[in-house]
Amino acid sequence: MRYTTPRQRNHLKEHANWCLWRSQVWKEWKRAKRAGSSPKKVMVFRDGTYRRAWAYSSKPMPATFCLDNNTEETLAFLEGMRRSLWQDAVQKRRLPPIRKRGSHRIETYFDFKPATMISPTAALVLASIYDRRKHILGYKPHTVDEHLWNPDVMRVLRSVGFHELLEMQPHAVGDDGQQHIRVLKFLSGEKVEGEALGRLQEHLGSLLPPDERDRLLYAEPYGGMLEAALNSHMWAYPPSQTWDFPILRRWWMTGAIDTNLKTVTVAVYDQGVSIPVSLPQWEHWGMLEKLLRRFSGSGEIGTVRDDISIRLAMKISKTKTGLPQHGKGLHTMLEVAERAREGRLRILSNRGEYIWERGKKVVSRNYEHSIGGTLIEWRIQV
Repeated sequence: MRYTTPRQRNHLKEHANWCLWRSQVWKEWKRAKRAGSSPKKVMVFRDGTYRRAWAYSSKPMPATFCLDNNTEETLAFLEGMRRSLWQDAVQKRRLPPIRKRGSHRIETYFDFKPATMISPTAALVLASIYDRRKHILGYKPHTVDEHLWNPDVMRVLRSVGFHELLEMQPHAVGDDGQQHIRVLKFLSGEKVEGEALGRLQEHLGSLLPPDERDRLLYAEPYGGMLEAALNSHMWAYPPSQTWDFPILRRWWMTGAIDTNLKTVTVAVYDQGVSIPVSLPQWEHWGMLEKLLRRFSGSGEIGTVRDDISIRLAMKISKTKTGLPQHGKGLHTMLEVAERAREGRLRILSNRGEYIWERGKKVVSRNYEHSIGGTLIEWRIQV
């Protein structure tokens, strides 16, 4: 009997497993083809080269991926993506190293090809989802059919920092696209880093003419950014909370400038428990609790819509003094929009939305799908 070394036995075992897997893939492919639902060829970018793979299903991104102009569809896509990507990452983390990245089979993927427009704020939320996925997996996942993505969508994703979250093809020198829209790479952190936030504000100001830069600095977005990051650190991720997937206790932040519209957008996002859920931690929760019970027909706080909770919290933070830091933070965020020549504050938290805009009535509404945390966005006219 021929003697085999442990190394040879391991090799034979891996080869047998690989042959079995190839046989199963082939049988499933033939079965799917007979059923009329055969997989399609896609190109994945992995280890610096394009490779062919078979994809069995895909979930197309909305053509307009924007939380302003296509809110419901974008929220629905993000909600489905969160659960699907993170669950897939947890399952892949349990696989042997040889099968984590080497498979030529893709069960399902999120197809970016249909998207023709993506806003910087929506790109930030998208980046946070992939950042958490990368954290769970421990490596950068590959892209699918990246060479067919819309160039404008690709530029926004690269600008916000997607090349650090996914394996993407090298950036083409001189491919700057829409010169009137500049998006800054996202910042992320667990704690509040005032120096980094200050650099983001300075970077935004450096892209503007002197008079517009002065109007931006007068609005002082740094104060709102600092409060949003502080609230995320203090309230978004309570130690007692249980999570469906491994949590990344961070906030994400970016800024963008549209020189045609003369607007500056700053957005801060976290994947925490949301403002409505964290409100009972207020020192002055009793005051808000009475108002919430009044708005609830049954007297149960749990039946109050998220948008009403956010709106009442904003009202209390504006009219009362002596509130704890969380309450002060909400009003500090509003003051940024109030100081601007034409300012807007938008808060999306869980399913609720609150919008304050100069010269208009306050708007609050509830959506069917959740943002998966809290998004704070300022739009400042310069």
